[in-house]
Amino acid sequence: MGLPWFALFEAWAVVKLIRSPTFNRAVQKAYRKIHRIPDMEAKNGGGRTGPTTFDHFRDELKDQFRELTWQKRPPK
Repeated sequence: MGLPWFALFEAWAVVKLIRSPTFNRAVQKAYRKIHRIPDMEAKNGGGRTGPTTFDHFRDELKDQFRELTWQKRPPK
């Protein structure tokens, strides 16, 4: 009597595991290690290099503020 419920639970658990990003990363890492394939990702922070979007936003705000302050200066 309890077997169909267990099969349903097992199917649900397998689907959740297969769709899990953590599980997929672990499988890919093991596959690359077994077949001696080099990592595709950079080692420094997950492949992110250079300025971030926040850095660009901050620089843009600085430039706009600098332009505003130069415009409001009294003439000498």
